[in-house]
Amino acid sequence: MEINRPMNEQRSFLQIIKSHISGNKTALPVFDATGLRIQREAVKEDPNIRAIERMIACDPALTSQILHIANSAFYKGLQKVSTVHGAIMRLGSKEIANIAILASQKRHFRSKDQYINQIMHDLWRHSVGTAIAAQWIANRTGQQKIIQEAFTAGLLHDVGKLLILNVTDSLQRNGELQKIPYTSFFSDVLDNFHCQFGYALLRYWNLPENYASTARDHHTEEPNKEDDLLMTIRLADKATNNYGICIGEPKGCILAATEEADHFGLSEIALAELEIKLEDSKTLA
Repeated sequence: MEINRPMNEQRSFLQIIKSHISGNKTALPVFDATGLRIQREAVKEDPNIRAIERMIACDPALTSQILHIANSAFYKGLQKVSTVHGAIMRLGSKEIANIAILASQKRHFRSKDQYINQIMHDLWRHSVGTAIAAQWIANRTGQQKIIQEAFTAGLLHDVGKLLILNVTDSLQRNGELQKIPYTSFFSDVLDNFHCQFGYALLRYWNLPENYASTARDHHTEEPNKEDDLLMTIRLADKATNNYGICIGEPKGCILAATEEADHFGLSEIALAELEIKLEDSKTLA
C-alpha cells in the first residue's frame, strides 16, 4: 500500500546507514590529532612554544586556517598577525591550541551536495558555539582543571551527526542512495541516532573515554550529575540551541531553569553574559 511506502523508505535508509557504519563499508572521517597534541603541550606548566610552532608549521593548510581564525572578528586585535609565532604571542598557547582543534576539524564539514553542505554548516556553527560556551561555563564556575577538555568535548559532542552526514554524502556519490528521505525524517535520524554513532566514532578514533561518553550521554534523561564535564556540555548545548545556533528551528527553553544551570548555580545575569559570548562566536563559522 502506498501509505506504507515512507515507513519502508525510513527502515531501508536506517538499515543502509547502520550497515555502512558497522561494516566499515564507507570511509569514516579521519581525526586529525595535531590539535590535541598541541593542546597537551599548551596545558603544561611551562609549554614549549617552539614545539607548538613546529607542530603547526608541519601542516601548511592548518597554518593557513589558524592565521585566518586568529584574525577573525572574534580574536583579532588592532593589527593583523601574519605568522604563527605572532598569533601565539597575541593569544597565548592555550587559545592557539583551541584554534588548532577548530581548524583541523572544520575540514570535515564540507559537501558538494547543497542540502548536506547547509546542514554541515549549521552543525559546525553549533559545534563551535558549544565549545566556546562549554569553556566559558567551565571558567565561570571555577572548573579550571577541565577548561581545555570542555572546549574539545563541546566541539565533538555532536560528531555523530557529522558521521551520519558523511555516510549519507558518500552513499549519494556512490549511487547507493538515490535521494535523502524527506526532511523531517532525516532530521529525526540525526536527532535520535547521533549519540550512539558519536560514541562509536570517538572510540574508533581512540580518543579519551570522557569525550566519547559525553557524546553518548549529553541527551540522557537522567544524567550523572557527578560528571561535571557532562553537565557542562549539556548546558552549553542547550544554550547554543536556545540562542538559535543550531540545525533547524531554535529549541527554546528558560535556560536559568534547567537542571544544569541549577547544578552550577548560574543566574539569569550570568547566562546573559554567555549569550553575548555566543553571539561573538558566530564570526568563527
